[in-house]
Amino acid sequence: MFKGFIIQAIAAGVAVLVGAKLMPSVRIRKTGTAIGVAAVFALLNFFLGWLVKFLVAVALLPAAILTLGLAYLFLGLLVNTVLLYATDKLIDDFEIRGIGPLVGTAALISFAGWLLPRLF
Repeated sequence: MFKGFIIQAIAAGVAVLVGAKLMPSVRIRKTGTAIGVAAVFALLNFFLGWLVKFLVAVALLPAAILTLGLAYLFLGLLVNTVLLYATDKLIDDFEIRGIGPLVGTAALISFAGWLLPRLF
């Protein structure tokens, strides 16, 4: 459990740094802010992730029925997007302007969260 928390925090930190380098509308004022973003994102995911997953799953239910469950493939991306938006609002030195960069950075977090446990 603790190992998963650490891996999720590292994935979030790396993804946010990569997102800040790739997308000009993702700003981190200090490099140390990425550590704070990673910690806040991981804590939000740990404490509120289950609630956000439940709410998003309920909201996706009609789409899941129509697509025979394929809509649930995007559940992790949507949850990461919501949690990243909350992280953006909580940390002053971190800013994401626009829905595209928000979803793109959340996709990077999802990919890093999928990749890192397979490497370690």
